[in-house]
Amino acid sequence: MSKTADGACRGAQAFDGNVHFGSYLLYPGEQQAATAWPSGKELALIILNQPIPHAETAVFGQLWARADHRICVDGGGNRLYDLGIKTETLGKYIPDAVVGDLDSLLDAPRAYFAQRGTAIHHIGDQDSTDFMKSLQYLDGVRRAGRRTDDCVVVVWGGLGGRLDHILHTLKIMFNNHLLRQMAVVSDENLSFVLSKGQNKILINKQVDGPTCGILPLAGEAVLTTTGLRWNLDRFPSAFEGLMSTSNIIDDPEVYIESSLPVVWTSEFRPLP
Repeated sequence: MSKTADGACRGAQAFDGNVHFGSYLLYPGEQQAATAWPSGKELALIILNQPIPHAETAVFGQLWARADHRICVDGGGNRLYDLGIKTETLGKYIPDAVVGDLDSLLDAPRAYFAQRGTAIHHIGDQDSTDFMKSLQYLDGVRRAGRRTDDCVVVVWGGLGGRLDHILHTLKIMFNNHLLRQMAVVSDENLSFVLSKGQNKILINKQVDGPTCGILPLAGEAVLTTTGLRWNLDRFPSAFEGLMSTSNIIDDPEVYIESSLPVVWTSEFRPLP
């Protein structure tokens, strides 16, 4: 990444920072198909205990079909079961595992999935949340010798409902951003963590934006951007100070340089 005379960062021919494929991970058949899916990486789909966002759009079914690992987090098994009942696709959505302390999993989905080969995996440890347990389980069942960053994790739900659950999802995103590529899909947004340093985000304007935000949840971050309507130039941003929210995506590539990890979030409008 190089800088213009006013200090704003811009893309160079040889970009050596972090590249984020964003919604192209969900739509590999689109423009960036040749580069959108990181070579040699598996895909894990994790369903949290919230209403399943965009469940009746094509993206959920396509992502389910592509996933190497399909894990429901405790009551997420109820959500998937209810979706199957509602859409008359119950036999289509059989997860590989339901993981957690299982205090929320109801008897009907437990029995139905277990009869069809789903691992009902109880982890009683109360020092870790069910979301954390699902990631631990994922790391344990993947092929021997594979690193955590060899698997892209797409989390369905997690940024709606109870505030403490939302904050915990954000915490897990931060705690894992150096270990694995993770994106969280909610009713209105697609969100992921940008690492400290230089970042390039590929924008699919069919489904991304126009609004976006950069959330400095790890402390005061100094931000420089290009590709947004209101760009930042060495701008100090903090949770208790000024933040870039309700910004607008203008370009097909957004460049963000940050002194600390930050959350990127943008509107997500899936194709029908």
